[in-house]
Amino acid sequence: MRLFLLAAVGAAIAFAGPSAADNAAADNLGLVGIVGPGYNISLTDDAGNHVSHLDPGTYSLVVHDRSDIHDFHLTGPGVDARTGIDFVGDQTFTISVTDGYYTYICDAHPATMIGKFTGGNPPAPPAGTPKPISAHVGPGRMLAFPAKLAAGKYTATVRDLSSADNLHLKGPGVNRKTGVAFKGTVKWALTLKRGIYRAWSDAHPTLTRTITVR
Repeated sequence: MRLFLLAAVGAAIAFAGPSAADNAAADNLGLVGIVGPGYNISLTDDAGNHVSHLDPGTYSLVVHDRSDIHDFHLTGPGVDARTGIDFVGDQTFTISVTDGYYTYICDAHPATMIGKFTGGNPPAPPAGTPKPISAHVGPGRMLAFPAKLAAGKYTATVRDLSSADNLHLKGPGVNRKTGVAFKGTVKWALTLKRGIYRAWSDAHPTLTRTITVR
């Protein structure tokens, strides 16, 4: 009888299914972010597949930051994970993905080093919603702004990473700038019309970019 009871208990344990710890481990899925050493940034799953969509859930994000002139910055609903521009090495973040739109960039080069993915089933943006764009000045003698845009409304995230330069945008109906001594991030609501715009540093006018809006 005793042997029978032990066998029954063992069978019950075997068929009890996964524990809460097992469920937590299964739910904490893996992601890998890489930035540098060149001007590249990427986000993949554990199998190496490019991430363009994720189901809602909890994820472990391991970022391999391979350059001291770049960072990896992921933002979206409830998420703001970043390495430092001067940092080189690996960092691990735990993120929770919900329905929405997510973007990962290098803060020093947001116009060219950028990726996006969706989480769950995000609602479609309302008609007429301004489109997001990114621009930056610094570090060093660097300035970036999208070279070609369609006429329309935009929300520009401008990162001023230099205390020796500013970003000054001027063109049809627009004249916006950060301060030369200012360092930080600002958002500009812009309505761009057909024509030529120019972005430059007031402290160093040869640091300039031309933007064509059609």
